[in-house]
Amino acid sequence: MLYKPHEDRLWDCWIVPYRNRYHLFYIRITPGTERWNGISMAVSTDLLHWEEYGPILEKHPDAAWLGTGMVQRIGDEFIMNYSEELIPGHQQIRFARSQDLYTWERIDDVVLRPDPAYYLDAPEDCVEELPRWDSLGIVGALQDAAPPYTGFLTAHAAERKLKAKAGVLGVVTSMDGIHWEALPPGTAEDLFPNYEVPEHLSFDDRHYVMFSTVTQHGWRYDDRALARSGGTYYVVSEQLHGPYRLPPGDPMLVGSRDHANVVMAYVGRVIPHASGYLFYHFWGNDHIDGRVGLPKRIVEREPWVLKLEYWEGCESVKGALASSGIALSSYRVLRQPGRLPSVIWQSEDDRTLSFVNQGSTGGIERELPHTPSPTASSLDWSDGRVIECAVTVQEGAGVGIFVGERRFCLFLNVRHSRLELGDVKHGWGVANVLELAAHKPWPLAYDTTFQLRLFVRNECIELFINDAYAISYRLDQPLTLSHLGFYAEDASGSITDLNIWEMA
Repeated sequence: MLYKPHEDRLWDCWIVPYRNRYHLFYIRITPGTERWNGISMAVSTDLLHWEEYGPILEKHPDAAWLGTGMVQRIGDEFIMNYSEELIPGHQQIRFARSQDLYTWERIDDVVLRPDPAYYLDAPEDCVEELPRWDSLGIVGALQDAAPPYTGFLTAHAAERKLKAKAGVLGVVTSMDGIHWEALPPGTAEDLFPNYEVPEHLSFDDRHYVMFSTVTQHGWRYDDRALARSGGTYYVVSEQLHGPYRLPPGDPMLVGSRDHANVVMAYVGRVIPHASGYLFYHFWGNDHIDGRVGLPKRIVEREPWVLKLEYWEGCESVKGALASSGIALSSYRVLRQPGRLPSVIWQSEDDRTLSFVNQGSTGGIERELPHTPSPTASSLDWSDGRVIECAVTVQEGAGVGIFVGERRFCLFLNVRHSRLELGDVKHGWGVANVLELAAHKPWPLAYDTTFQLRLFVRNECIELFINDAYAISYRLDQPLTLSHLGFYAEDASGSITDLNIWEMA
């Protein structure tokens, strides 16, 4: 949503704050190559507006590919870890050092290999393409803390009865950030199939490890999904080295369930910030072509429960105020076939729009002011919008807000306490129908006002409700933000305080 390289394809990323600037590192696929062939960087002063810097490290010329890493600060030096398949069939973790984050020197004589006492290393013993040994995430990596250091990584346990369920959270320790010793796994057998890009954070001596996984690494592991799923999850423990277990409630922080795109909101990471931890993730697709999204607060809502919230720093993406108010005269009613009653829309002033239930469905829409931002046009993106309003449903099913010519809608289904996403289409017999593409449980109630913050840019849509993170969705193609509308389904209620900003 916020950053994508001009030519390269971006995937896993990590951010390092240093000298009043934020440095976004990411593994890349350069045009003409098939797999990740290096690490590049972008730079920002606010975590929202990024300037592409370019390559800072290339894979070894004999390596098949290069994988995810992290940067650790030790004194005046930075140590970056990353993985490579330099020996066919084996994934190993390697290191580089820098004094300034921009110029890096490989440390080719140091290699972190799996310890066969705890972890798989032989390809013939693994059901995946190669035994996983990747994504070394170091506790307090940017704090320049005293050793010993603890790291978590993606691994396969050596002693597992079921090879397809050998994925574990690996644990290692070090005195210098370069030479690491393996410890027993931090998770029990058959908790998750895979622990990609683990990241540690703590609150009041309670330990959390975030990680990412997808359905391809273990079918139907997520008991909240009917089919495919993927995203950033977390586990909890009283001890740093584990054992880690599932939290109470939903372990998914961002992601998708029952949708073909299991990486639309995938690898999530954290950075320390003056206001606490900030969480960020990238938006992926089936073409391994990612975008970096909005930072969010990550908080401990209650012991052992993490939640994501709106970060006030995101106010900086609001550009010019494109529209304010909600007078009905600005809208047109969508097509109504036959004599079937539809929704009655009415507006008594410029701040409130009411919809009255007639037992069916209906929608209204208007054109949006259209002034693409310079940042958006330079990257061939559609212009972005920040849309805020308040909605109240008094009875019936619910109401939604839709954008673009395709009328992509985020619908609050109060009757069934869930968020629904899909396209508003012309109905057969009824005025309009919502063709669902995804849904998510959400606590909704009648006669309750919900404040919506909607961020829309290119093919990415993100929603906050009462400043709680609600959902991320990446469409199959960019939205043309030429229209805005509302869709009511068998419901009565109101929409108030609508404001629309161009995304800067």
